[in-house]
Amino acid sequence: MKMNRFGKFALACVSAVAITACADTNDSAYQTPGATGTPGATGTAGASVDLDRDWVSDQLEDGDKEVRLGRLAEERASHADVKAFGRMMVEEHTMAGTELKRIAGQHNVMADPDDVDDIEDAVERLSRMQGAEFDRAYLEMMVDEHQEAVDELEDKVNDNDGHPDVRAWASQTLPKVRQHLERARQLHRTLDGDTM
Repeated sequence: MKMNRFGKFALACVSAVAITACADTNDSAYQTPGATGTPGATGTAGASVDLDRDWVSDQLEDGDKEVRLGRLAEERASHADVKAFGRMMVEEHTMAGTELKRIAGQHNVMADPDDVDDIEDAVERLSRMQGAEFDRAYLEMMVDEHQEAVDELEDKVNDNDGHPDVRAWASQTLPKVRQHLERARQLHRTLDGDTM
């Protein structure tokens, strides 16, 4: 009988040690910070979105700029095709921006408010123009900005260290932005030939 009690006591001790060890392991898993020390900073595959923080912020700003300028083109462009292009910028950049904002919001990434000046400068510059002058200046800006956007998206798609959600967004967005670039170039060439 004594042996039986001792066996039960030993078993209880082993169980208590095992439970304590498991509890410590679980607690430490919740307390371990993300790769950058920020809770919630890690996501799919353990990659940190902080690596992409500046890039995401820049993309949010650029998307907002395209929407603002697109609205301006809808109001001020003299050619129907340029107005239609502006409308497409508003619709498609709003959709892309909404998805990126969803991803960014999960990781507390916001557009840098200091960068809003760039948007305001572009809007103010174009607001002083009208007619064919506006159309040409707007399309030149769209060609330049979309070429830059294509380059940035291609870099992000090929960035193996980037956050998987951000890379997926870049991969999904790239074909549309290439289409925007080609359409802007086409319209600009047509406008230069005065055949619109």
